[in-house]
Amino acid sequence: TDRIPDTEDEILKTHNVLIATGSKPFRPNGIPFDGVRIFDSDSINSLSYLPKSIAITGSGIIAIEFAKIFRNLGAEVTLIIRDQVPRNALMKIGLDIDIAATLVADLVRSGIKVERGAVVSKFDVPVNNARAPIKLTLEAAKGGPRSKGSVTELKCDAYLAAVGRKPNTENINMESAGIDLDEYGGIRVGSDLATSARNVYAAGDVLGRPFLASTGVAQATSAVQIMFGTSTETTGGMDDVECNPDYEICIDGDLGKTGAAFDPTSLAANPFAFPVGVWSSPEAAYYGLSKQQAKESGIETGEGIALYAECLRGLVFSPNGLLKLVFERSTGRILGVHICGDDACELIHYGMELVRAKRTIKDIISNVYSAVTFHEMYRIAAMAGIDEKAARKRRIAAGAALQAANRLRMAKLRETSR
Repeated sequence: TDRIPDTEDEILKTHNVLIATGSKPFRPNGIPFDGVRIFDSDSINSLSYLPKSIAITGSGIIAIEFAKIFRNLGAEVTLIIRDQVPRNALMKIGLDIDIAATLVADLVRSGIKVERGAVVSKFDVPVNNARAPIKLTLEAAKGGPRSKGSVTELKCDAYLAAVGRKPNTENINMESAGIDLDEYGGIRVGSDLATSARNVYAAGDVLGRPFLASTGVAQATSAVQIMFGTSTETTGGMDDVECNPDYEICIDGDLGKTGAAFDPTSLAANPFAFPVGVWSSPEAAYYGLSKQQAKESGIETGEGIALYAECLRGLVFSPNGLLKLVFERSTGRILGVHICGDDACELIHYGMELVRAKRTIKDIISNVYSAVTFHEMYRIAAMAGIDEKAARKRRIAAGAALQAANRLRMAKLRETSR
């Protein structure tokens, strides 16, 4: 390093630079963020009190995670979403329709109120009175008054806007360094993660979506390997299989080799690039194609579904939830795995390997799974894919018993809350 005369600044000399400045919450205009009662998804972590009630704007993963956190802590939670159908918002970010419906049903079952087709148009935050509630005025998502009978005013102790993130590229003087940014402020990179400036690379959230730690680590690892001309050895599996791009279900999920994967838009839209987990309670996770995505690609698929209540461990410890396998009808090849329930974010990695290894539902049926494990659901789902009629009858019976148990539990909760 060289010190600049008459300043505290230094010039750092290096052959390569990796920009990994991350991201920050997107803050819409018109929201009076103060970090005391009005929060974004980062500042909420500095909350110094437990609110009795909280309103949350957002319909994505972060909004749902915080909604369940505060509900589990005993707060009254209201989720404000723009879409009239909550599951649609989740499907837009890749969740299977049944997984999305299961998550929404759990939100309602846990006592979270959902205001649909709404936005906050006005904030009334009391001054010098920390105990007085915040008043939120709601209007229709497209503007104007809400439909008759809808809630138009909410009172709450705290408010959270969880409406996405944006790359940390402000105030870093990127343009002066010759580094191109996209329309959202993310750094543009090529297939080698190189920016438009010589020997300057970027990785992680600073590129834009999908804003996941796992993809950020993979990108940074690959960028460093490219800088120093090194590479990792593969040990077999999908990456060693030649991928025919003319085949409609060509799987391309190696972040270290896929050029298009470093375009944030392509990466976020690639269902085979990485597993996605929702750390709510219950958890949700998916990898690969949903049935709708396969249909849009012209692939005829089938589904095999296993309820948590159909396996012994689920029945005893955690009966709410399901596991779904999406497979190509002509070959039985598994194209996607979708889970909602306990340990979904762990279970998905076995599903990911099934997809990447091009396993079929018959392969799963021929395997033996340890008793009293959630992994039994993979075999139950595979069998359901082969005999859909019998599987539907089993699910109806298991679902009826589960609904009866849930009704009894809710009745007891209402009785104890009186």
